[in-house]
Amino acid sequence: MDDPRDRMLMEGQKTFIIINAIGAMALLAFLSAIWPYGGSTALKKGVLNGIVAFALGVLLASLGYVMRDWAARMNPSKWMGRIFGQIRMWIPAIVAVCFLAGVILPVMGGHDALSNSSGQSAQRRR
Repeated sequence: MDDPRDRMLMEGQKTFIIINAIGAMALLAFLSAIWPYGGSTALKKGVLNGIVAFALGVLLASLGYVMRDWAARMNPSKWMGRIFGQIRMWIPAIVAVCFLAGVILPVMGGHDALSNSSGQSAQRRR
C-alpha cells in the first residue's frame, strides 16, 4: 500500500463506488416519480438502463478491491500475477465508462420519448 499509484487506484475506486451509487439512487428516485404515469416507455427504459449501468459500475469498482488482494497474493513475476495486475489497472477506466453510460442512457431515452411524442401528436392532429 506504500506505492502512490496503488494508493491513487484505491482512493479512485472508493470515489467511483460513491459516485455510481449516488447516480443509481438519483435515477431510482426519478424512476419512482415517472413510473405511475402512462406513456414515455422510452424514457423509463433509458432510466432503467442507466440504473443498470451505475450498478455495474459499483460492482466493478468493488471488484477492484478483490483484484487488488489477488494481485498482491500472486507472484508478480508469474503470468497469472501479471494478468491480475493488468486487469486491476483497467478496472477504473471500465468503471468510468459505466458512469458515462449511466449518465447518457437516460438522456437518450428522454430524447427518444420527446421525439416520439411530438411525432404522435402531429399524427393525431391530421
